[in-house]
Amino acid sequence: MTARARPSPRKPFAALLLAMTLAASPAAAQQNVANNPLTDIPAIQVQNYLQPVMSGQPGSGADQPFLRGILPHDTFGWPQLMRASLATGTTVWGPAGTESGLGDLTLFDVPLFQLANAKFGIGPLLILPTATSPVLGERKWQGGVQGVVSAPYDWGLAAALVAYQQAFDGSARSLTIQPFLFYNLSDGFYVRSSGITTIDFGRQRAVVPVGLGIGRVKRLADGNVLNMYLEPQYSVVQSGIGQPSFQVFAGFNIQFPPGRP
Repeated sequence: MTARARPSPRKPFAALLLAMTLAASPAAAQQNVANNPLTDIPAIQVQNYLQPVMSGQPGSGADQPFLRGILPHDTFGWPQLMRASLATGTTVWGPAGTESGLGDLTLFDVPLFQLANAKFGIGPLLILPTATSPVLGERKWQGGVQGVVSAPYDWGLAAALVAYQQAFDGSARSLTIQPFLFYNLSDGFYVRSSGITTIDFGRQRAVVPVGLGIGRVKRLADGNVLNMYLEPQYSVVQSGIGQPSFQVFAGFNIQFPPGRP
């Protein structure tokens, strides 16, 4: 009697993964457009960083909500993207007490260029000292340069934001690097990673968070596009006091495509 071959336990998993990837293909364009930091569609972003643990500061933490507006425009006949970002209602707590208020306002504008499959932009960055307390922002006029690059693929999207900023009086200097990686699944879902590496040259401290989260893109009845996400992030590098050891990044974006019904 001939023995029957045993089915490999890996086959059902491989089949499921293939099915999810194939199912994601028709929706990949919508997910990539919703996640692309250089998409030329007006949008509003509401985001929050909950930081319950700070390095070297037991009992301290922060909650940082951000409101962002994205406005594409064609000034001087060249496609550009402007973004305004304000920390609204930031709360910082510790043994000395709790303080809440506004953070600094960050503006940048990048002319856009296309190179093969990638789009990139580079332009000026300006930070206005709108913070209501020294613990909520630098409260210094700062200038710098912002760079953005993105490349969509069938499986998802890869992108990065890089910014260098310095106070006009030279007292504060920092570099931020935010890589994005999105892998599309079925039914508008996707897996994401978007931790922001920050190097503070003035205070000689740095933090490198790595995140893994999930999000979903959904077209609303009015034609606008809603993008919701949740991403826990763990800091693999923490240099200096007061860096977030762990944080939860969550938020939603609403895009307003032109010509929507």
